[in-house]
Amino acid sequence: MEKDKGKVSVLLSLYNPDKNFLEKQLRSLDEQTYTNMEILIFDDCIENRCSLTFIEKCIRKKKYRVLPYLDKNLGYVKAFEYLVKESDGEFIAFCDQDDEWDRIKIEKCVDKIRQEKTLLVVSDRRIINGSGKVICESVRHNSNQKYETWNSYDDIGIYNFFTACAPGMSIVMDGIFAKKTVPFPEFTGHDKWVIACANACGKISYLDEPLVSYRRHSNNVSGILEGITSKKDYEEQRIIPHLQLVREFQKRYPSYQGTKIALEFAEARKRHNIFELLKYRWIAPEIVKFEIIMALLPDTIIRIVIKTLQRSVKV
Repeated sequence: MEKDKGKVSVLLSLYNPDKNFLEKQLRSLDEQTYTNMEILIFDDCIENRCSLTFIEKCIRKKKYRVLPYLDKNLGYVKAFEYLVKESDGEFIAFCDQDDEWDRIKIEKCVDKIRQEKTLLVVSDRRIINGSGKVICESVRHNSNQKYETWNSYDDIGIYNFFTACAPGMSIVMDGIFAKKTVPFPEFTGHDKWVIACANACGKISYLDEPLVSYRRHSNNVSGILEGITSKKDYEEQRIIPHLQLVREFQKRYPSYQGTKIALEFAEARKRHNIFELLKYRWIAPEIVKFEIIMALLPDTIIRIVIKTLQRSVKV
């Protein structure tokens, strides 16, 4: 009976994790109500490997496998690509090292995929702080952004190229489909990529229930302009990677009709064309607002604006 449910491979990439947070994450995996699952672990930190004894202490019920160490750092995206290639589950779930999962997460997500016959399911999520206190009960129900409030079967491809329609920890997907999405492009997140691929190849489900707790703490809180200090930085780290993503996606999935519009928007951003940006503002309103300001103001003023936003805006 348990085999009939289909094996789930939970893919966990580690990089010098906070041991307290990792223990909570591992124990939340160990307590999943879905029993036919294996936790696949890869440690990408060459300098400071996580103790295998520590992992064994935290995972007592579920099967797990630690992949062989490599002699080079793969980086976040390629680490998950390696995990996908080494997995053998009928379903695959991405897992980060410092969050916590509800006990019924895997069970509910697998049921949703089976019921709606989709390639991938995304669940809502809550936000907790470093001490585990809930600071947002539901990201979906506290947002008015299109990329946070979509529904099952919606075509979210265009939005997903430029915003984050789903973080990795909220995703469970069909295993055969997941393997077809590799290799992952290095200039975008693995989660953004699989969402784009699932949207082009089939349908995506949305489960309107927080099933994971995203932990926001000092080591992982990122602002919308993290690492950006100037117009040049913004172009190199935001505009160009998005353009590369759309072009790569167009090569692999030429039949997806939304790519044409996405490419026009991405190229308008590269040209800093205000009129074209306004034309496509429905795709990413906040991005368009900021980039129009960037186009109108000198770099010296933009540097001040960026510093101000970095102090006040966290996502």
